[in-house]
Parts: sequence; C-alpha cells; structure tokens
Amino acid sequence: MMSRRPDGQVTVFMALLFMVVVSLLMAQYRSALFYARRADAERAAALSVSSLLAEYQQPLRDYYHILSVDGGFGQGIFQEELLEEQLLTVFDENLETSLGMNSEGNTHMDEPIFTMLIDSDWDFFLREISMDWTDALISEGIGYIMSQWQSKKDGEVLELNQKQDEAEAAQAETQSEAAEDGDIYADTLEPVTDPRDFVMEIWNQGILIAACPENFTVSEKSCGMTDVSFPEAGRRIQETVDFKETASVQNLMGKWDGILEPELGIREMAEDGAVQMYIMDVFQNAASKECLVEHERVLDYEVEYIISGNDSDSENLKTVLWKLLAFRSVMNLSYILMSAEKSLQAEETAVLLSAALLIPQFVKVVAFLLKSAWAFAEALADCRTLLKGGKVPVMKDDKTWYLSWEQMMCLNGNILDGNNGEKGMDYEGYLQMFLMLTKRDTKYRRMTHLMEKNIRLLPDYSDFRMSDCIYGIQAVFYYDAGAGIEGRVQTALSY
Repeated sequence: MMSRRPDGQVTVFMALLFMVVVSLLMAQYRSALFYARRADAERAAALSVSSLLAEYQQPLRDYYHILSVDGGFGQGIFQEELLEEQLLTVFDENLETSLGMNSEGNTHMDEPIFTMLIDSDWDFFLREISMDWTDALISEGIGYIMSQWQSKKDGEVLELNQKQDEAEAAQAETQSEAAEDGDIYADTLEPVTDPRDFVMEIWNQGILIAACPENFTVSEKSCGMTDVSFPEAGRRIQETVDFKETASVQNLMGKWDGILEPELGIREMAEDGAVQMYIMDVFQNAASKECLVEHERVLDYEVEYIISGNDSDSENLKTVLWKLLAFRSVMNLSYILMSAEKSLQAEETAVLLSAALLIPQFVKVVAFLLKSAWAFAEALADCRTLLKGGKVPVMKDDKTWYLSWEQMMCLNGNILDGNNGEKGMDYEGYLQMFLMLTKRDTKYRRMTHLMEKNIRLLPDYSDFRMSDCIYGIQAVFYYDAGAGIEGRVQTALSY
C-alpha cells in the first residue's frame, strides 16, 4: 500500500486556491468592466441629450429670453427622425472614447420622448418667460376696479331707462299742453349751443382721429397671422353713437357688456403678474419708448395685438382705444352723476335745449344725454392724454377732472388735446389692466404669434414654428456591455 506524500497535497490545495482567487479576480474585473462601461454609457447618453439641448434657438433666446430647441430645424415641420439620428450619433461618438469600446453596429435607441415647450397648460412656456420676473408686482385692485365699473355701468343704464319711461309717461299725459307751452317759451329763447354736436362730429371721423392727440403718427404696419402655430383670431370694434338719441346711448352701454371680460382674467391674476411685466418689457406698444432688445418687428403695437388680435397696428389700436373709451366713459359719467355742481350745469342747459326742441317733459333725459356726452368727451381727452405720455386716475375728483362745462359749450379738437395729467395710471398701466382681463390662453397664443413672425424675419429662420420647439428630452439607449450582454441606459433632461 502506497503512502501519501504531504507535499503533494499542499500543491493540489494551492492550485485549487489559486484558481479560486483568479476566478474571483476575473469576476471582479468583469464586474468592474461592466459597471465602467455602464457609467460610460450613462455619461454618453447624458452628453448626447445635453448637446442637443445646447443647440437652443438663438433668436428666441436673444429676443424673448426663452431656451428651446427648434425641432423643425427651420423646415416648418417637426423632424423627429433627424433628431433621433443626431442623438444616436453623439452617443456613439462619446461611447467610442471610453475604455476602447467599439459601438459600431451595436448601439440603438428607443423612440425618444420630447417635451415640447408649449403644452396644453403652457407650464414650460410660463416657466421660461416668468423666470426673471418672479418678483413682479401686480397692479393694485384690478378685481375691485372692474366690479365697480360693472356696477356703475349697470346703474347708469337703469337710471337712463327710468328717466326715459318717466318722460314718455309725462308726454302721453300732457302732450298737447306741453307742446303749446314749448312754442311760447321757445319764442323767447336765445339759440342754445348743443355740445353733443361736436362730440358726435369728431367721433364720426373715426376713433383714431377722435382719441389720438394731434401729430400722433399711427403705424401702417400689417401682418397676417393665419400661418402661425396657434391661430387666435381677433375682433374689430367700432361703434357709432348719437348722444341725442336715448336708444343709441342705451345700445352703446349695452355693447360695453363684456368688452373688458373681467370674469375671464381675474382668477389668474395672482399667477399672471410676472407675465404682465414680461410682456411690457419685451413687446412694444403705441406709447413705448424702448424695449430690452432692439430687433425688427412685424408690428409696432405688439401689446395692442396681444389684447386685440387683429392683423394691423391701426385696427389693434382702435380696439384698445375703444376699450379705453368704454372704461373711462363709465368712470367719468359716474363722477358727473355724483357731483352736484356738474349735474346742475348740465341740467340747466338741458332745460334750455328741451324748451327749444319743444320737449320740456324730456328735460331729465336730455340732461342725462348731455352728461353722457360730457363723460365721453372727457374720455376722448383721457385717451389723448395717455397717448401723449400723461396719466389719468381710475377715479377722478375735482382736481383731476379736465373739461369744464364752459369748455364743453365751445368744444374743439385743441381743447381735447390740452390735457397733461400727472396723477394716476399711464397708458402702459391701462394696457396692463386690459392684459390681466384678457383670457389666459388667448394672450399666450398671441404672444407666440409675435415671437414666430419676428423670428421669421431673419433669413435663416423663415419657417420657424413655436409648436416645434423642444424643452426637454427623455431617451433610452442600448449598447454592447461585453460578453454578449446588451446594456440599457435611460436619461432625461430639460432646461
């Protein structure tokens, strides 16, 4: 029987131990290599996505402080295949520089998910435009002001209707007697100047002549907006008014219902304050002196376009002036009705006019129509004041009221032009109020119209579309992890 040698056992044991250690080291090496390749793949994926987002649309950044990639590459159509090819190419190039990995033929990716700048809730668009305006203050009391405006307008319409009904009842009872007395009284009267004649005369020349100060040059620019990403049509506003006809004034006040749309914008005021400041900083208006960035623009009255949505500067200015006239006329009329002195002045003239017109029973109606014309003329002066750079308070008092009754009796264009108010809100302040009362989606869509059209004026961006702009990317890449294993990495990034 052969005996076992101890040194042979040691050799076998050491050989086995060596094989175990080498296997462990090789496993650790393979594991380290796998995770190193995975880390390199993650880095390559992140670089691929970030390099694409780094190619943000330069004019959009320079003009409007918005970071976003033009996913249409200036072609007017979203180029998803081209974007995917660019992402995979950059991924391959970065992967090949890592640990001698050869990515050729071994990489591919799932269809990437692109986060668009403009979604249904405008979240990313608002994040970009409000980033530098987060401390902006909202103009005070807009909701209260609008509720007061609406209640005063409704009260004035009701008062006019009551006076009209009373006058018609009195006329039915004493029609013949009142006519005879009127004839006798009319023979003893001097001719009476009716200030309503000039108000209607200047209004019938058009709102731009009536409400713009002398030597104010109206922009002739016009730009069709049917080819933009998010079309939003405007509405032209122009109404005639006869301050000698009760029905005409009633119709006018009826047309003012909803003209400022207070129920549509007030609830978003708290989150919309920074947007108002952004709009006033980057878009021009009829009274603006300078903007943050000077560049060519398709329209000069851009803020007016956001409020009105018409294709031409003149139509947009008309619409804004009509809104301004509506607001100022109601506030002015409410002040006249509360002022005993001003009411008495208008009523004295109404007595003379009623007698001259053989309708003494309609004195109260004529007085109301005179007060309405006075308020309207004051509103025209307010518009001219604002366009000249002056200020007009929301609620006037004796010190800030401009047109005296004596001036109304000899009214002309020079008198309307003479207001140089220094208290209250300026033209841009009223524009901000109208912006706050504009529907949120309507306002944002019209902002993108101007952005698109202005950028398209540049030679290399003639087909630029905001709807193609990318704000973020989520992508999944596949690569060769070695030993026949396919690795998978996912990355997501946004501005």
